Amino acid sequence: MVIKQEEYKDFSWVLHQKAGHKPIVVQMELTLRCPLHCQHCYAEIYPPKEAIKHELSTKQIKMIMDKCKAAGTVWFCFTGGDPLLRKDFIELYLYAKELGFITSVFTSLATLTPKILEAFKKSPPFDIETTLNAATSKTYKEVTQTNLFEKQVGAIRALLKNNIPVRVKTQVTKQNVGEIDKIKELVESWGLKFRPSTMIHARLNGDTHPCAIRLDPKDAIRINKNYGYFEEEESRQPREKLEVKDLIGKPNSNKLVGCAAGGHAFWVTVDGEMVICSTLRQPVYDLLKKGHTVEEGFYTLNKKVHSMCFKTQSRCRDCKYRRICKWCPARAYLETGSVEKSVDYYCLLAEETVKEYVKK
Repeated sequence: MVIKQEEYKDFSWVLHQKAGHKPIVVQMELTLRCPLHCQHCYAEIYPPKEAIKHELSTKQIKMIMDKCKAAGTVWFCFTGGDPLLRKDFIELYLYAKELGFITSVFTSLATLTPKILEAFKKSPPFDIETTLNAATSKTYKEVTQTNLFEKQVGAIRALLKNNIPVRVKTQVTKQNVGEIDKIKELVESWGLKFRPSTMIHARLNGDTHPCAIRLDPKDAIRINKNYGYFEEEESRQPREKLEVKDLIGKPNSNKLVGCAAGGHAFWVTVDGEMVICSTLRQPVYDLLKKGHTVEEGFYTLNKKVHSMCFKTQSRCRDCKYRRICKWCPARAYLETGSVEKSVDYYCLLAEETVKEYVKK
């Protein structure tokens, strides 16, 4: 029997469409620790010794996995921080496979050990996703504050050599934009798609340090257009491609949350709280509490989040560019302390998007 192969985005689209409004995808933070210390990272909010205090035990994580399985969750993604840093990662990974989950791992890969590689070889994940932000050791050190360039690149090559699916992203900032063509060349030399992103927001604790290395809006639009980011954003819903001009106009809703957060997916934080967005960390549902279920949490959080409305005369409330803007209440809250306040950078980015994509 020949099994038909599909691209990741098409498989994901079909799975989500067939699922309806159910909690079929979960991303779970095993840790916020990471061997890299990138300025753009939104999750680096604790020193390593402090971060480990917030982590769940092996037993607690397995209990949450069991609750996900009972709820009909299909896709389980390990994320962080870097989940490979946990001593029990292999045990947790194999438990997820034992439960029958489609399994993904988001990791720096600077932490890949021979034992973990062997586990992946014996029981391959659906994919492994990593972020490579340099093509040279010099730029890598500037971005990550480490000398782990060869370690990460070697790990990517080792996985590919063993036919383990790898997806590589690149976070484009002021630190590495001058090396973008070299990064693209390196990624494509492995037969992989170059997947850049120019989107950066404040950290989960409100630290706006990452915002200092955002690209100028004009440069961001240029990168998006020339390297495919904007097209990739559109292709998330291949059956519903819209042009920028189709999205301009006064919003027809007073709802704060206009994205698909919580449609099919949810997030479990490092301390076991369920949220429906990686960035919007309120409201929460405690999955560690006895009697609490993924289903109850999923629908309770969705109801709360999607009932949130503008209560002020926010600049964003009636903005005609709101549907094309990268502003959202979560990013606004992290950067300004308010879920309604506008962020000048996103305003400028939206204006530049219109100039670039809407023909006069």
